[in-house]
Order: sequence, then C-alpha cells, then structure tokens
Amino acid sequence: MERPTGAVAIKLDADILLNRARAAEAARLEDEVFDPATLTHGPGPQMLIAVDRGVAAVINGEGVGEVEQDFDRIDVWFTRSGMWETVPLSLADINAAATEETIDLADGIRRFGDRLDMNFFRWFGRYDRDHRPA
Repeated sequence: MERPTGAVAIKLDADILLNRARAAEAARLEDEVFDPATLTHGPGPQMLIAVDRGVAAVINGEGVGEVEQDFDRIDVWFTRSGMWETVPLSLADINAAATEETIDLADGIRRFGDRLDMNFFRWFGRYDRDHRPA
C-alpha cells in the first residue's frame, strides 16, 4: 500500500530516552524494588510529532504511540522483561532526547501488513503540519 508523505517527526535518541525512563521509573517506584536492566528499548525509532492542533505525541516504529496528557506528560512505550508497557515521561525528558534529525512517518513506521499501515494512517490523519512539538 502506498503511503502519503509529509508527516515529519523529530527522531528521539533511544539511549537518552531509555535513561530518562529508567530514572522516572526509579522515582515513581521508590518503595518497590526496581531493576533498571529490566526496562529496555521499545520498538524504534521513537518519534516526536505534533497532532491535533499542536499536541505532542510520541510514536514508535510499530506506529504505536500516545499523546500528551495533563501535566505535560506522555506515556512512552518501552519493553520490560519482554513485554511492552508505557512509562510516563515529562515533556522535558522527551525534549532532552530530541535530536536534530527528522524522519517522515511513512519511513519511521515499518511496513509489514495491514496493522502497521492502519497505525500509520491513524497518525498521519492526526498530524498537524502547522505546529512543531514543544
């Protein structure tokens, strides 16, 4: 299936993002035992885009992502012990991982079957060309 182009995202540095997520989880789970090694990269690349009139969203290479919620946070997908789960990160943490590199969603979301194409079109339809993520 041919994908339209033009939904440009900012690539996030995977290692910086993971380190920020590990620190956020350690703080959130302060009374529990948290082994940072159990939290690993989610499907790459992780990309930051603007949707819905300037709302920030982070989307991964599977086309799975979340939009900014109250309190300037986005739930970002990672892998913990082989399973996907989200870690709430502040926009400051996400912006710290922002690179100078951009990527079109058509290239950033991998191609393999209808599910990935549907994920792409879902985000492409919400993309906001007039705003850049915070």
